Amino acid sequence: MSIEQEDHILQLLTRYLQNDVQDDERKFVEDWIAESESNRTYFEDVKRIWSTSENIEDFDKIDVDEQWSKFESGINATVKKKPKLNNVYLKIAASIVLLIGLGFYFNSLFNTEVILLAKTGAENKFILPDNSIVWLNEGSQLTYKKDFKGNSRQLNLKGEGFFEVTKDPEKPFVVIANTTQTKVLGTSFNLKNNANTKEVELVLVTGSVEFLSKKYKEILAPGDMVTAKESGKLIKTSNKSLNFSSWKSGVLKFEKTSIEQVIKDIELYYNKNIIIESREFANCTLTTIFDNESFEDVLETLKILFDVTYEKNDSNNIVIKEGDCNS
Repeated sequence: MSIEQEDHILQLLTRYLQNDVQDDERKFVEDWIAESESNRTYFEDVKRIWSTSENIEDFDKIDVDEQWSKFESGINATVKKKPKLNNVYLKIAASIVLLIGLGFYFNSLFNTEVILLAKTGAENKFILPDNSIVWLNEGSQLTYKKDFKGNSRQLNLKGEGFFEVTKDPEKPFVVIANTTQTKVLGTSFNLKNNANTKEVELVLVTGSVEFLSKKYKEILAPGDMVTAKESGKLIKTSNKSLNFSSWKSGVLKFEKTSIEQVIKDIELYYNKNIIIESREFANCTLTTIFDNESFEDVLETLKILFDVTYEKNDSNNIVIKEGDCNS
């Protein structure tokens, strides 16, 4: 982005935050924000600084020209001259200087925090600065410092993610989820931060992991699973679920699995509520694979295999009336 373009965008964004734009300008800004992850991050940084500047006392007493000059010379700003823009724009510039004085770090105009958000219906696969790969489940969020500044590759996870971590013994990969910390050098694992239960669940696929909560620590080997309770207590077991990462792969696998567990996995994957009325049918077992199949196709397969009858109260609530293990 050229200096002139950056000036223009920043001016538009500040007026947008003030609700001082025409309809066509509003559409342009919103389209620009949606265009890329970097644009959205840039906007969030502007919004954050603008919000902070609102709380600066006695702003009218600030010498804006002086503060802008300090800003230019102090951090070698990419903008080479003070733009002829409104007081809103300059207020942000002065605010940046004041925030720097309070110990905030900015890369060019804004700070270096990167936020990844998982969109509905997308693959949500991201390449991190160290070439590690993360897949985020829908609605999840991952935050980290740009280029992994510091002595570790630290990230904050809200929701669920599957990580394939590039090995770097000199710079540990650390994921913070709720009150837990997952520390690895190079490995692959699935980490889930449940906002409702406040529990954090980790399943290790390869390598080794150090998992810490408030007062406890566990070292995991491949195939291990650990659950951190809200109290901080850790429960380490052997992972029995074949479908802990089905949200990523789109594949549901069952090997002599009870129908009760099958239905739980289907409920979670398709976000449905399914009730089994027959306890006898719940104890039946299933061996099969559903590979990126629709929910309707899964129901049809169960109908064929077990002669089930079911009733849909609505699109998300299904009652399985009966089924025959010997069909």
